[in-house]
Amino acid sequence: MPRKIGVKEAKQRAGRFCAFRERSPNELLEKLQSWGISELESVEIVAELSKEGFIDEQRFANAFCNDKFQFSSWGKQKIRAHIYSHKLPENIVVNALDRIDPQAYEDRLFELAKSKWQKLEGEETMKRKQKVVSYMVSKGFEMDLIWSAINTLEKSL
Repeated sequence: MPRKIGVKEAKQRAGRFCAFRERSPNELLEKLQSWGISELESVEIVAELSKEGFIDEQRFANAFCNDKFQFSSWGKQKIRAHIYSHKLPENIVVNALDRIDPQAYEDRLFELAKSKWQKLEGEETMKRKQKVVSYMVSKGFEMDLIWSAINTLEKSL
């Protein structure tokens, strides 16, 4: 049986936990409770760390959206679906998604679609389109942007 830690030690641990990378308040709450801290004490620790600047919902949402777009090449729909588990307010999520540069977003979408399109060179056109659409939807991009990229690819190649 793991030893129960005190509130003071939990706050120190939580501070280190938050210093490692951006965390959502919900993520920190779950971690504190996994350490055996009561829900009431956990909420108080989260509030204190929030006041001290260790955690910030908007900062977390911005970092999450940026990282998933830049490093995982996710579209806005997939990012939104995954950030939902952090229980952030809708306006914070919308603000974070709006920070993604629209031109960079369309460029990334087009490059991913082009890469997939070229890999499917031997396929018949309808099957090729179907597979590219399926792939791009799985990456979380919007249908209108996907079809625009496919139409551009079909005309140029």
